Amino acid sequence: MTIFERTERVITKLAAGVALIGGMGLFFATVVTCISIILKLVRRGFDSVFGATVVGDAVPWLRPILGEEELVTYGVGLALFAALPWAMLKKSHITVDLFEPVFGRRLNQILDLIGDLLLAILAYLILTRQWFLLFSKARGSKQPLGELLLQGDLTEAASRMRTAQESQVLGMPLWPTYIVAEICVAAFFVVACFCVWRSARTLLGLRSVEV
Repeated sequence: MTIFERTERVITKLAAGVALIGGMGLFFATVVTCISIILKLVRRGFDSVFGATVVGDAVPWLRPILGEEELVTYGVGLALFAALPWAMLKKSHITVDLFEPVFGRRLNQILDLIGDLLLAILAYLILTRQWFLLFSKARGSKQPLGELLLQGDLTEAASRMRTAQESQVLGMPLWPTYIVAEICVAAFFVVACFCVWRSARTLLGLRSVEV
């Protein structure tokens, strides 16, 4: 087994594992939406029969899930970011292949390589931008969060995270979502670099294993 084949197997397992985790986020968003809708319908039915005041006093918890939109956003966001490596590996992105039969095999291979290279650059740009969101200076702060962690000032770093951006309804800190997205995009970047390697091998006429 060649180095490329071993790398291909590792990359495939990495992309599949991240995609499965993203599927859990989508499942979570679906469950939250269904439960919230059921609670909303039941509450409306009880309100019409017993009155909103009586139901509100008797069963105050019988209402749609607070922050449903935010929870669904997080779940769907996880699914989208986690699907990037698998979509990259399987070439599942939206493509326009109207002129593919006209271009010929060689030109199509060159275009595949250029496309993979552009996506790898895009993944790198997203990766570095999210890194900036994680470790940039807070307002009124003299030191970025990364420097505080490197200096071992965990107390100030924890305080910075507690006072970081929060969601509007639930008041949940947003920095954990940046970390999860950063991990997914890092996997996307690794897979994209592998795809550039794979396309280059195909262009040079080297045999690759079907994934």
